[in-house]
Amino acid sequence: MIYLGKILGSETKIKLLFVLINNPQASYMEKELAKESKSSVSEVNRQISDLVSPGIITMQRIGKTKIYSINQKHFLFTPLQKLFIDLNKIYRNIAQQIKEATTKKFKHIQAIILIGSLAYGKVREDIVEEPSDIDLVFIIKEGEIKKVKNFLLEYISKEISLKYGIILYPFIISCEEYLKRLSKKDPFILETYIKGEIIYGEKPRGFS
Repeated sequence: MIYLGKILGSETKIKLLFVLINNPQASYMEKELAKESKSSVSEVNRQISDLVSPGIITMQRIGKTKIYSINQKHFLFTPLQKLFIDLNKIYRNIAQQIKEATTKKFKHIQAIILIGSLAYGKVREDIVEEPSDIDLVFIIKEGEIKKVKNFLLEYISKEISLKYGIILYPFIISCEEYLKRLSKKDPFILETYIKGEIIYGEKPRGFS
């Protein structure tokens, strides 16, 4: 397993692998790879040979230009693909999992709306110091708010937090209260109405 230290042994190598593994059909010149990975060209030039020599990244010369791509046939490609999955995909899967569990149990949900960084495709990659939240708004047609809240808190604690290391605090509101606050242009509800992404149902209509 010592070879993994060489392959994953620096932030630059990790960034390069992340870009290439999440774009397996693409090829990059050195400058393009540096830009996509937010690394300096000199660092890419200095460290990429450690990824080319074991074959996980392929290098092709076209004149004086070097072109890099991921080697999908390499034995490390599949395990690294799972390791380097984009957090936006993981977080979206979590949101879908919560949606399916909730709508299966409760029949009076008007809408589930995704807001914040995940809705805008801007989940932070730093899950150690600055983890992103998954912000979900649940709009309930009838008076099951307390039951929905208790279910979600228990479900998230048992099924989500332990597996993904994410703590979620879903926002649950009645349809009536949502429309009331919308008419008063409550900033949070207004953002939910204008910018939120519906993942279930439809938003109550407060404006014509």
